[in-house]
Amino acid sequence: MFNFRKTWIFLSLCSMSLLAFCFNASSKDDNEKEIFKRVRETLLYASYSPKNLNEQYSKDVYKKYMEDLDPFKRYFLKADINEFKKHEGKMSDMLINEDVSFYHLTIDRLYKRINESENYVNEIFKEPLSLNEDEFFLTDDKKRDFPANEKEAKDYWRKYIKYRVLQEIFNAQKQKDSVNDSIKISKLENKEKSKPQTKEEIEADAIKKVKENLGEYFRQVKLRKKSDLFSIFINAYTEVFDVHTTYFSPKDKDNFNSSMSGKIIGIGATLQDIKGYPTIKELVIGGPAWKSKEIEAGDKIIKVQQGKKGEPVSVVGMLLDDAIRLIRGEEKSTVVLTIEKKDGSTKNVTLVREEIEIQETFVRSAVITDEKGNKFGILYLPEFYVNLEGNSKGGRDCSDDIKREINELKKQGITGLIMDVRNNGGGSLSEVLDITGLFVGSGPVVQVKDSNGKIKVLETKEKEIVWDGPLVVMTNELSASASEILAGALQDYKRAVIVGPEQTYGKGTVQTIYPLDRFSMGDDRYGALKVTIQKFYRINGSSTQLRGVNSDIVIPDILTYSDIFEKSQKFALPWDQISTTQYTTWQGTPKIDYTYIKEKSKERLKGSSYISSIEAIGNWTKELDKIDKISLSYDKFMNEMEKRSQQGKKYEKDITFDAKIKVEAPSYELVKFKQDTVLKAKREDWYKGMKKDFNLRESINVLNDIIKK
Repeated sequence: MFNFRKTWIFLSLCSMSLLAFCFNASSKDDNEKEIFKRVRETLLYASYSPKNLNEQYSKDVYKKYMEDLDPFKRYFLKADINEFKKHEGKMSDMLINEDVSFYHLTIDRLYKRINESENYVNEIFKEPLSLNEDEFFLTDDKKRDFPANEKEAKDYWRKYIKYRVLQEIFNAQKQKDSVNDSIKISKLENKEKSKPQTKEEIEADAIKKVKENLGEYFRQVKLRKKSDLFSIFINAYTEVFDVHTTYFSPKDKDNFNSSMSGKIIGIGATLQDIKGYPTIKELVIGGPAWKSKEIEAGDKIIKVQQGKKGEPVSVVGMLLDDAIRLIRGEEKSTVVLTIEKKDGSTKNVTLVREEIEIQETFVRSAVITDEKGNKFGILYLPEFYVNLEGNSKGGRDCSDDIKREINELKKQGITGLIMDVRNNGGGSLSEVLDITGLFVGSGPVVQVKDSNGKIKVLETKEKEIVWDGPLVVMTNELSASASEILAGALQDYKRAVIVGPEQTYGKGTVQTIYPLDRFSMGDDRYGALKVTIQKFYRINGSSTQLRGVNSDIVIPDILTYSDIFEKSQKFALPWDQISTTQYTTWQGTPKIDYTYIKEKSKERLKGSSYISSIEAIGNWTKELDKIDKISLSYDKFMNEMEKRSQQGKKYEKDITFDAKIKVEAPSYELVKFKQDTVLKAKREDWYKGMKKDFNLRESINVLNDIIKK
């Protein structure tokens, strides 16, 4: 049961919340039609920017549905598209009338074409594969049309298979070169053990691998239930309203709750699908599987039994998500797994499910020491997670965790702090308010405006400033939504220096979740709808929508040259601005002299070979993106790939950087490392990356400048 004492508003690239909404639903209604109806009613009732259900809307929905259903144009024939196009102007009527017949027409046809494609692939592998023909594979799907007939469809798959095989051969050749170098360097006495493959052996292995991979691909595609694809149909309607308005099936909603809270109820193991077997990839230290001492990485799960008296269910060949749902369950409930060990033996293992924390979700910290002995703290926040169960045992809010981490870092004598929200797509609105307050105290953080134009100022009530020293916020192009609120507010208060690219992602909208089965009896049958209900604005009145947050210290990276930003999305809401709200800039010490800080950084970055290399890589990748085809002639393909590989190696060498810092764990984590070797290894990998981080080094330089000034 959800605790509604919290503010259930989330801001992220994939955000949710729960609000009550009343529907009069008959239990006799068809499930798909009922979902369609409830989605329509919610869209028209709650959307920030409702659409007119006119002909243009129909055309936009149709276009998006076709693009999402067969994005690579590898299944449908041109005749199918011509038949479907007759419905292009009727998509709005389907929504109004809860008509799902077009969905069934397209999905039935899709499965038919998938089966035909699998047959084409099997037939192609029965014949010798010629890799010497001078022909091309069109890599740009937008420039390729749907095949006109069966012959063209089969020819697409023939070329696609050759493309994949040539890729595998090239990768194997690079591995062969690596083995040769290893032999020369190590001067191995028994070279037979590392004897490289011949060209013919490499080609045969490549064909075998591609055949196996495609066989596994079709197996998994065909396992997907028809009902699982209904989300694609519904989301063609919702995402034309707004790119962040999205339908979530019951499965998707459950997965979101786990990601937002950073916890699941299960056995404490990461699984991967290996040829149809749910296979243990990694164990969570302290989890039920780890504590049993009967399960290890590489074990295959054959069957899952609910309780000691339940009926075992085979999970071999099952979709991994479905197998995982069987393994998870209620806390303290029992599950019996039939495990196949590496030696082929099987055994039953009885486990009691527990609450498992997903450590990658939570904030982590480290102590950084530069070459002059100055100590700084860094906080990495992957997302703005929140305890969805209120004050229940074991729940965590990121604001509480950050407060604890800062206090631990202060014990170790840090003189400056770096908040890293790179790749943080957002999360809880209430948490970003609380976190901002840890650095500025009470006051306004963000403004929100609803569809009626009503503006509300949201404030942090945090009275205790946990960190009043020098502060830097590191961002990148994937810092979005709540991350942009935090960075924007701290910039407006003149409390922190923002170090990152020209701009962040540019998502300035607020979503909430309407459960579509809120007042239905029984299990969750309809899922939920994430709806954009507000736009948010900085306290200076500017929106981050499309434009993001501009960095004070601009350092480009490879993502700068991509089209991943919100502004590249066709149905993104426009930028606008409102009046500033009343706030007082930071009055603590030291105050930031932005002009001085920018000038000092400009001097350091001027002529930087690292930045020049990043710019060169960015322009190179943009040029590669313009290439729409590649030769399938063996020699030409290998020459082209070798040329790209050598250029990539050169650039990789050019951006190799030594930050000249020492990175250590906070004292309290050192104790954990003695018991949790997996955590220790993950942290050490993080530390290793920081020692090569150009942006981090410049952030440390900025902190030193703030302190000196």
